[in-house]
Amino acid sequence: MKTWLLVIVGAIACALLVSSIVLTRPAFDAMLEGEPFDGISMLPLEQGLTFARVVSGTSPTLVIVRRVSAEGLHVVDIGAATSRPVDDPLLAMASMGREQLEQIARTGTEMLVRYEELGVPLVTGDAHIAAGTNYVAHAEETGIEDGVFLFPKLSAPTVWNAPVERRGRFDYEAELCAVALTPVRPERPAQFGYMLCNDFTDRWSLVRDLDFDQPMGTTGFTEAKGGPGMMPLGPFLVIPSEGSAFHASVTLELLVNRRLRQRASAALMIWPPAEIAARALGACTQDYHKGEQTVRLTGCDAIPAGTILLTGTPEGVLFHPATLWNPFAYLQSGDEVVVRAPGLGVLWNRVE
Repeated sequence: MKTWLLVIVGAIACALLVSSIVLTRPAFDAMLEGEPFDGISMLPLEQGLTFARVVSGTSPTLVIVRRVSAEGLHVVDIGAATSRPVDDPLLAMASMGREQLEQIARTGTEMLVRYEELGVPLVTGDAHIAAGTNYVAHAEETGIEDGVFLFPKLSAPTVWNAPVERRGRFDYEAELCAVALTPVRPERPAQFGYMLCNDFTDRWSLVRDLDFDQPMGTTGFTEAKGGPGMMPLGPFLVIPSEGSAFHASVTLELLVNRRLRQRASAALMIWPPAEIAARALGACTQDYHKGEQTVRLTGCDAIPAGTILLTGTPEGVLFHPATLWNPFAYLQSGDEVVVRAPGLGVLWNRVE
């Protein structure tokens, strides 16, 4: 009897192991050739402004990126060009306007900076708005059938190459992040800039704290996705020309240890950024739970300028309900995660 029991247990263990290997196998047979920044492209000036912040000195320097080369980034220092110190692109847009900034980008004195000198590209807080299962294929792979939902992302941004600390069943999510350039109100059309983000997630904490009797997103997500180091972003903030459908032109890629794990067009998102913002305002009285705390997505009057909207991730994450038992199916210490997209640069984060 014991022998048969051991055989059954062994067969179940083998089946679970095989299933976890199969379910976490990359969907793409591609490896990164060269370095992540090789072949990086910038948005042409006539299509939008690309901002970055250089943090090698005593205080951040706001620059407009003109072009890239093998040596680094060719930029114009806005403060030096105008004799008006400014360290935030949203303030620069509000005080100078697009036309003056475009003129500065065309005529200002060019200087060279290294990628390693770039910091978080804007001034922002640690309370942001995220959309879950905003891509059909991602909803299918995770088994969530409730449709798109929202949750607070309570995490201060970190720089594009910051290390991240592994937590529980640690997972990645390559995302296109939109930032509100001005306060978003129900009666006022939203204006957005765009960045790369990685929405790191502790899947064990998420599943453990989910209450399936509550609306999806109101339990589990806030704690599992919040905290220090869980949202590297940048290195650029792109503000497209007015009327541009920039987000629909972005193709996201994520690689782990140089192997491609995610690749999809942001045009596949279900709710575009303006819809996410409108839905968040409509859900302003909804309670979200972080441990014993209750938090809200936003105030009902407006979403503040500088608030980041995480627009969801495409398929290719490590999580699947059948892999949660296996810690080795998730990110491990020493893993290197790269997110990149044409015109938006690269995130390069090592798990520690």
